[in-house]
Amino acid sequence: MTYLIFIFLSTGLISGFIAGLLGVGGGIIIVPITYFILINLGYSIDFVMHVAVASSLGVICFTSVSSIRAHLKLGNTNIQIVKKWMFGIIIGSILGSLLASNISGEILVIIFICLALTISLNMGLQQQPILIGKDLPKSKSLNFLISFTIGFLSVLIGIGGGSFSVPTLSMFSKKIHECVGTSAVFGFLIAFPGVIMFMITGSFKENLPDYSIGYVNIIIVFLISITSIFTANIGAKIASKINKITLRKFFAIFLLFTCVSLIIEHFIL
Repeated sequence: MTYLIFIFLSTGLISGFIAGLLGVGGGIIIVPITYFILINLGYSIDFVMHVAVASSLGVICFTSVSSIRAHLKLGNTNIQIVKKWMFGIIIGSILGSLLASNISGEILVIIFICLALTISLNMGLQQQPILIGKDLPKSKSLNFLISFTIGFLSVLIGIGGGSFSVPTLSMFSKKIHECVGTSAVFGFLIAFPGVIMFMITGSFKENLPDYSIGYVNIIIVFLISITSIFTANIGAKIASKINKITLRKFFAIFLLFTCVSLIIEHFIL
């Protein structure tokens, strides 16, 4: 038990820093570590990934608040973009969490690997983002579709949305630090409704880890959150001092790590 507590507290330190630095909520670290631990404790593959994703979203609810405050102080958050995209992101999160709750654990793992690998290759190989416009689309329908997709895909794999929203905003000529700061807000808008839905949809599942409310494990969320809320603020401050190429490389490295670790655990070991 002491060993597990240490692992989750350490995970919080790392994921919080990544959340502030990259605006991704730290889920790219939390999900695979939680998955590995629960699998090694003998829990069923049928719901382990669901618990990992849902608990990661629970942590993001807390870390994103700390990250949001830091980015607001630094002037990195574009409130106008938040207003345009918040409705689509929330709806996408709700529907995405419903889908994730009703598919098998193995399929959820595969979805995580495929999406994370795609994002990793894009961020790692592309030196400069592809520009498709000087500003966000004027069409409300198109903005809803973009934001809905970000919320939907993000909640499926338990991340704060930065892996999708940062490159998307970059395509619309937004500066990288503005993209990261705005994505921190999206992290909360994705995580909170997602957590509520995972609590509801998992409420009738049996043999879940102790102290779980639906698919959300309160112990995991608590242990990771109490350390991550401190390092999220540090990561946000450092983000403003790092150039955009370095930030993109960070995205690629951590997402690639996620893919490789899950492939080894799920298909090789």
